[in-house]
Amino acid sequence: AGKHTKKLLKKRETFAKFLPWAREIIKFIDLMDLENVSDRQLSVIRENARIGYEVPADINQLLKDLSLLRAKYHQQLKDKGEFSRGFQYLTAARLASQASFEEFDEIIFANFFYFNKCEEAIVYDLYKKGKATFLFQGDERKWPIFKRTRALFNQPIHEADEVLTPQYQLQLYTGYDIHSQVCIVKEIIQGLKEKDPRALNDTVLVLPHADLIVPVITEVTALAGDFNISMGYPIKRSSLYTLIQFLFKVQMTVKDGHFYTKHYLNVLRHPFIKNLDLSRGYSATRILIHKLEEILTGKEPTELSGRLFIKLEEIESHEPLFEKALEMIGRLSIEMSIDELRRDLQLIHQVFFKAWMPVDHLQLFAKVMKEALGLLSEKSLMHQYPLNVNILQKMQERLNEYEQLTFHLEPFTKEELFQVFENNMQSELVPFIGSPLKGLQILGLFETRALNFKHVIVLDMNEGILPNLSVYEPLIPREVLVSLNLDRLELDEEIQRYQFMRLISSAENVHLIYQERKDKERSRFIEELIWLKEREAKKLQAVNIIPASFQIKIQSRVKTVRKTPQMITKLKNHTYSASSINTYLNNPMDFYERYILGLRDDENLLEDPEARQIGTFVHGFLEEYFKPFLHKTPTFQASDHKRFMELFDNTFEYTFGRSMKSDAFLLKAILQERLERFYKNEYTASDRRVKKILFLEKRFEDMITLSCGDIRLSYIVDRVDEMEDGQTMIVDYKTGSADILPKNVGNLMSGALTRERIRDEMKSFQLPLYYCYLDRQYSDKPINAALYNLRTIELHKFISAKNTLQRDEVTAISLKALDYILNEILDPAIDFIESD
Repeated sequence: AGKHTKKLLKKRETFAKFLPWAREIIKFIDLMDLENVSDRQLSVIRENARIGYEVPADINQLLKDLSLLRAKYHQQLKDKGEFSRGFQYLTAARLASQASFEEFDEIIFANFFYFNKCEEAIVYDLYKKGKATFLFQGDERKWPIFKRTRALFNQPIHEADEVLTPQYQLQLYTGYDIHSQVCIVKEIIQGLKEKDPRALNDTVLVLPHADLIVPVITEVTALAGDFNISMGYPIKRSSLYTLIQFLFKVQMTVKDGHFYTKHYLNVLRHPFIKNLDLSRGYSATRILIHKLEEILTGKEPTELSGRLFIKLEEIESHEPLFEKALEMIGRLSIEMSIDELRRDLQLIHQVFFKAWMPVDHLQLFAKVMKEALGLLSEKSLMHQYPLNVNILQKMQERLNEYEQLTFHLEPFTKEELFQVFENNMQSELVPFIGSPLKGLQILGLFETRALNFKHVIVLDMNEGILPNLSVYEPLIPREVLVSLNLDRLELDEEIQRYQFMRLISSAENVHLIYQERKDKERSRFIEELIWLKEREAKKLQAVNIIPASFQIKIQSRVKTVRKTPQMITKLKNHTYSASSINTYLNNPMDFYERYILGLRDDENLLEDPEARQIGTFVHGFLEEYFKPFLHKTPTFQASDHKRFMELFDNTFEYTFGRSMKSDAFLLKAILQERLERFYKNEYTASDRRVKKILFLEKRFEDMITLSCGDIRLSYIVDRVDEMEDGQTMIVDYKTGSADILPKNVGNLMSGALTRERIRDEMKSFQLPLYYCYLDRQYSDKPINAALYNLRTIELHKFISAKNTLQRDEVTAISLKALDYILNEILDPAIDFIESD
């Protein structure tokens, strides 16, 4: 293109930028060749392009040069002795008249529907020589395409004197998704088998797209017995392709040799990687990978835990990883050394991570990819999954092609190389192995050509699926396609309509299933069938449509656990906190699982790590900053602010800097802005006149007497201040988006108490417990407790200026509610119950 039409390369000077255009240009040349478009027709396009179509200038330039590009492309193919599909057809059409076909007495063409122009030239030449016989299914009075064929041979294409009307029983079904449709198919198949055990030998299940294959196989095959799938499985839906995508993704997020930990683990966790048979078998590799995952996610804390980005060399030199893995491997009686474990990990790193980093052209891409696939083929469990083996072979064939391309050394970015490979794999299919001679046949629409079945079942008959039409042409204007007789839209619809109607016309029973949803329309083919049935019956709703329905017995059972004497003993000796009481308040079953069974959700430091670490960072930073002011009045001089900022920088670097790398700057800016606002609020706000800081991050133990006995309580408070007005206040920092403040404690003064009522009014026992503790410790001083929201820099006091209750009333209500909850917890007759 650069030699002959330099203007076409404007803004596409690199091969990577031109490649998408090249694909579309070659696709269009192929279409022109198939339809035997002449140079004279292209000259008309060229002249119109000079005037200018209503398209971008570069498209007009392409249209001017089409004839030249096509000629040069053909010449390149000839020089190399190669053929594209279109050029092969075009060459055959031009040479057909020179062939005598003496070795054949008769050539029979059966069940053709549409001939492209090259095919027309070939079959017409054979027909003139008396060599060709044609068998058609259909009638030109029903199918306009046959009129073109009739004109070619000057012979009528009629089924009979009158157009035949198919005689089949039509039943329509609606589902709401793929799985409900598959359940309908299961019921249909079950009904067919009950009527005739051999019925499935004459049954076809048509799948318009490959996404249906796995759900169908999962649900239907056990019932169907023998079956055959004669359609390809898409590579893009395979587990091997998923691994390739993980490899691409981890390379796209690497920064200065630091790999994004989450994407790194996605690669290692893939079954084909973590089960590699390396130095000492699958088990050793799997234990190594699991230990590495536990360390990086924080389940086994080490200095590498929680890092968002990490260097492979740091992992390879991290002795605790290999020591922990070796200990576990030893329990399986596998003899192995740390050096062997390290070499295994280094091999995985080299093949699946490091080797990809310098990739910048197709030859190197193919080499690195083939090495990775080769290791998977030899050492993984892939051989247990024949479909993935076939997919691997298909990928290797494509990589071999990359190495033979004339532009295999042209520079590409990694993203462009990955895009090239993914584009190639998008439409690739691998065949299933089956027998078409017996059992249920599971086919795509075009695999049913020339086949007849008594029972036809078609799934997913919705617009956009059947017919499946491409209405978008990214390169050539539709106006040009129409003028060259290349507009495929109506033709593709007619071909699919013919294949569908031909299939059901030969059947006795037809079952069509579609999705009925707001974003789905049923196929125009179904609309046509309904219209024909309504015209025949001379009434609306002539076709019964059966919706998907499933018999579901819902047993509403509330999860409960009865308390044992051992539980009661444990609960009486338990030290309660506001957090544990709040857990029971919201859901007694959560309390049972956490405080009786000791169960907790696994914490993954890589899942939204900032949310977990921000609270720890803020509390630790503020404790460290205010330590010099313990039992003193805090000051806010220039030197104090300088120390505040220096401590912030150092603490942030220690907490986040090592793990977040380049992503840390945004979080740092947000935290710095909020904490500076907090700092300013501490010396400017009227309700923050602190005379003395009494405690910082202090744990208090307490014993309180309730009607159920003496109860031990524990409080961990962020800060206790003595204010200038004499008030003693507990302050609890909150870094989250919501503060849990009691709604209206006064409402609990009257009326019967229940856990639900206390939950709705009290919300949380944190501030009430703090208040009651201060009431006992500072009985002669004013007291309060507050939540300090560090997002909004607002102080939410438990006892606000609007409060009308006396101090003793507040403590009485709080202790009354606490007494009720603790009595319920310790009551053997009240089960732990799952709460909404």
